Amino acid sequence: MSIFGSLGIVKAGFIVLWASADSRWFPGPSLLRNAGFTPQGIGELLTCVDDGNQGPYIAEDMLRRILMKKRIRSVEVNLLAKDLVLWNILLILATLSLSALGLLPYIFVTIRSPASESPFRARWLYPTMRILGCDLVTIFIQLIFQFRILEAAYSRIRFIATDAFLKDHGKELPSFWDPNKRSKNALKRLRRRCRQSGSESHIPTLFQTMDPTVLDDHTKKCIRGGLGAMVSFSFPSNISQNGKQPTPALPTPPPAEDPGIAEQALVSYPPPSVPMVASTIHIATTSFYLCACQAFLLFGLVMSVIGYVGCFSIVQASPPDSRGALVWIVCEAGLAIFRTLVWATNPKWDDPKYPIALEKVRTTEGGADVQRKSSYGIGWMLDSATADDMHALIIGIDQFDSPNLTNLAGCVADAKLVASYLKDTLLVPDDQIVALYDCQATRERIIAELEALSCKASVAQDAPIIVYFATHSFVKPGNKKTYLVPHSPQIPQQSTSHDSSTDFADACISYDSIVDILRHVAGEKTDNIALVMDCDRQSTATGGGPTKKHHDSVFVDEARERRSGEHTGISAGEDPPTRPRFSGRALIIPPEIAVGHSSHILIDRTGAGQRGVLTRSLLESLKEPSALGEMTYKGLVDAINGKMESPEQKAICTCTSIYQNRRLFNGLFSRSVSDDDGVRPVITVKYLDL
Repeated sequence: MSIFGSLGIVKAGFIVLWASADSRWFPGPSLLRNAGFTPQGIGELLTCVDDGNQGPYIAEDMLRRILMKKRIRSVEVNLLAKDLVLWNILLILATLSLSALGLLPYIFVTIRSPASESPFRARWLYPTMRILGCDLVTIFIQLIFQFRILEAAYSRIRFIATDAFLKDHGKELPSFWDPNKRSKNALKRLRRRCRQSGSESHIPTLFQTMDPTVLDDHTKKCIRGGLGAMVSFSFPSNISQNGKQPTPALPTPPPAEDPGIAEQALVSYPPPSVPMVASTIHIATTSFYLCACQAFLLFGLVMSVIGYVGCFSIVQASPPDSRGALVWIVCEAGLAIFRTLVWATNPKWDDPKYPIALEKVRTTEGGADVQRKSSYGIGWMLDSATADDMHALIIGIDQFDSPNLTNLAGCVADAKLVASYLKDTLLVPDDQIVALYDCQATRERIIAELEALSCKASVAQDAPIIVYFATHSFVKPGNKKTYLVPHSPQIPQQSTSHDSSTDFADACISYDSIVDILRHVAGEKTDNIALVMDCDRQSTATGGGPTKKHHDSVFVDEARERRSGEHTGISAGEDPPTRPRFSGRALIIPPEIAVGHSSHILIDRTGAGQRGVLTRSLLESLKEPSALGEMTYKGLVDAINGKMESPEQKAICTCTSIYQNRRLFNGLFSRSVSDDDGVRPVITVKYLDL
């Protein structure tokens, strides 16, 4: 708009034009860095990781980290994706509309001043050239960034997929195949190698397929399709449906009357190194568009500079007594302020949609693909937030294998629902979810898995961790501490003088011990830990304890037992014959639970009510995408309480005060993409977990 920003636009356009010209003969990013110009923002992604000219771009390195735990199954490319095309159209219209305001300072100078009788060239040509030139620079800077980011991302994705395919089939990697070099160059050389013919004609055809490491015609046919252009692709794979333990495929040897002939031939005719042959360099689709955009950008730079200089000549030509110069400077200053205010607002609705989406493929036992439930979008800055670093420990116990404890129903089912949500909706890798059900959830195993969180290399700094408990719980009357009951608590032999409640508590897991372990995990790895306990705490301070001997002073979870009646045909209001009776229920939160800890945030429920209501309300709240992108833990608790609120339910969900304003799972939901969102990315990567 304002002439005061024209030189800044010209400088930015010059830097982008120089940096986009990146080849072996003219390494633009390296030369630009050596000249003291460092691109900022998205332009920084298109600079090299190291000081070398052939090293990978920062964009490639970031994408490699995102995909390091994924096995690419297929890639879909749509360069005319609706979201991208629509955003670019709006960009062009908004740029042309706002830049037209740049003509306002010249209305008084050219119409009301004595210079109004001058020809059009002297009045409006230079302002129009400056505005249109700046428009071209602004628009094609964005288009160049888009093309180069998409090209670098696609090249790295294709490189990773091709690399996995060659390794799965036991093929020898070419000498130029280096993951620490630029992917586009490696793919270009691979394309030339796949197109060559006749290089192995001196070896009988019978023996060309005997060496499994040679790139045979079938392998070349699989990998060369679409090389040199951004197209959709998929590779046949030998890996199992879960993406684990790939088995190299050996080609089927041709029949021979004497097997010894084949062995002798491999010695007499060793597979030669395939020579490189000259071929016509294929111009990729993005390269054609990139060259066109560079030409328009250069044209816009020239127009901007000529128009900028010419605008001052118009102002200087106005008579001194016409006040044209004063009006011009005031209008330009006003436009500069208005431009700054527009930048400062930065509304979210004008942000571009995700150009890349990661879609996890799930299969049934029969091998059929399951319809996707969600995926994650990768923004133009390639700063994707995915669940690859999330870990979870899920514990649900129905069967306690103890004559002193009433078995429950629904705990394991709820725990499986939580685990299924993490796998299918949040797309947490399967090997990062530890689920312990019934006999697996012993005291020793639970403690060992909690302690292992501080030792796992896959637990990154600030990575989210979820720990979920669904089991019996109670509050010991002596020390007022909360205990969680594991499967088959090992209670030592007691004498008549022993305190049975103390022995039983020692066989369980105290909340204090869990806090100590999580505090260690926070010190070693991350304090982004959410501890969810769908457990009613029972106080033993009231009279009329359980009727079962040895533990008459320990209350177990009455609400869970009531839920167990639902699964055995017993009505909610009817007590099972073997269930102990309770005369009261503590509704006060124990101090150790209410106190916040710097190691984790606790989501818990208090009060009476049906067992499992917290879990169901939690999952229902997490499946409503309306406000999850910016939701905090406190907001989640408020949503849970809203769903638990009913005349029949007296339970209340609470969370500790520390970290309650932290965004859920590092803002993971802000990058989640579902079918209902209507997002149409340019590149869709379908993958399996490694």
